[in-house]
Amino acid sequence: MSNITSKMTVWNSKNPRPDDQLKEWIYRGEGNCNLVLSLPKSRRILRIRKTEKPKTLLGWILVLISDFIHWYYGIGFKDEVRDLNFYNNVMRPLIGLGYTSESKQVALSRKQMRIFNEGLEKKRPEHRQNKTLQYNRAALFNDFAYLPIQYDYLPFSGQTYSVEIKPKQGWRPLEEQQLYKQCFFCMNQHLKLEKKTILMKTKYCPEELFSGDEKRMKIALKHLIEIPQNNFKIFRNGLLCYDGKNEDLIIVLQEMFESQDSIDSLNEEFCDFLQKCLIKNLANNPISCICSPNTKLPKGSVLEHILSVQMLDTEGTKHTFEKFKKHIEEDDYSFVDKLLEIVESDKKTCVRCIIQKAPNSIFMPYLIAAIAKDCSLMITFRKLNNTTYNGDNVFVTKFGSFLVNIGVFDLYPKPLSTIRKHFKRNADMVKALVDQI
Repeated sequence: MSNITSKMTVWNSKNPRPDDQLKEWIYRGEGNCNLVLSLPKSRRILRIRKTEKPKTLLGWILVLISDFIHWYYGIGFKDEVRDLNFYNNVMRPLIGLGYTSESKQVALSRKQMRIFNEGLEKKRPEHRQNKTLQYNRAALFNDFAYLPIQYDYLPFSGQTYSVEIKPKQGWRPLEEQQLYKQCFFCMNQHLKLEKKTILMKTKYCPEELFSGDEKRMKIALKHLIEIPQNNFKIFRNGLLCYDGKNEDLIIVLQEMFESQDSIDSLNEEFCDFLQKCLIKNLANNPISCICSPNTKLPKGSVLEHILSVQMLDTEGTKHTFEKFKKHIEEDDYSFVDKLLEIVESDKKTCVRCIIQKAPNSIFMPYLIAAIAKDCSLMITFRKLNNTTYNGDNVFVTKFGSFLVNIGVFDLYPKPLSTIRKHFKRNADMVKALVDQI
């Protein structure tokens, strides 16, 4: 236990928090597995793992016992160590260090967990209330909703804006391209409509965004902005200001560009700006291995990095599930331990080559590709006043120049059971599509 905690930041009364940063936090959002809080003073985010909320008194008693066992034996700590090692040694090299954040594991006290749970009660959406925060599963990352502190000296105008995009799956193996006329995201719209998890379908198509074609990418972005669902958000100084439900888009864009132009003019320039950001090589260490696949996207761009990881899946869900059915059941995360062991013992071979050739797990490529199919990216920018600064990350629009930073997140390992989940989802999607024809 002491070996684990010595590698972490432990926040408690004997170890005061720098700037007492946990007293000022903002609910940023959550997915199925993790909840994210923003710590504005330090420009960090605190990611906390979630677990199913008990439905009975006995369930709560079992949770308390489980929490004690996790604390006593360090199980939660060890799981978090494993996930962060995977993030640092597998996903960061694949996506690029320039697009990802350093991470630090932290230990939260029971009192802090209780304060968070109580404070979040009215902030969390109803459909996420079935889960609660998991004890001893937390980590700190840079908050991509803010520009890095190294740029603070520049003369800026206006506020800091950030656009969060969950681009989804932009590529399918050849057999799936031949089998299905629509991409999985578009087919899933029919299923979501049937289940009433969305009110209307969006015309956004991930394969259009990842196409590399300027016109098709801009159309995809316009559809994404028009009906964001949960895949497009705009933040102002770290606070959500547009997701299709909050402020009017025209107000946000007028403030962003400091212009009173029409919504059509502003939206056109906005999509043009975003498209240019997505295809610009802003990686400090672009991936340069002969095993990297060729795409129609510029090398080193954030979308190219994400797509190249998605393309690790060369067989598709159906074939992978057929192998999964014949496979002797393993622990959900055993493949992570196997991969980390190989990566640790072979520092000379690139991570992508290791994944493609690893003999210990036939499911590694699929599961790692699945992470890239479900990750998020954030484009953060602020308007520059008249300045001579003209770095590679400065983008010129007809409304002025903007300094840009791009980050990718939600890069945590997915369990082996993801394969079964995807197979069932695909079957349900096809059925929903047939039912609506």
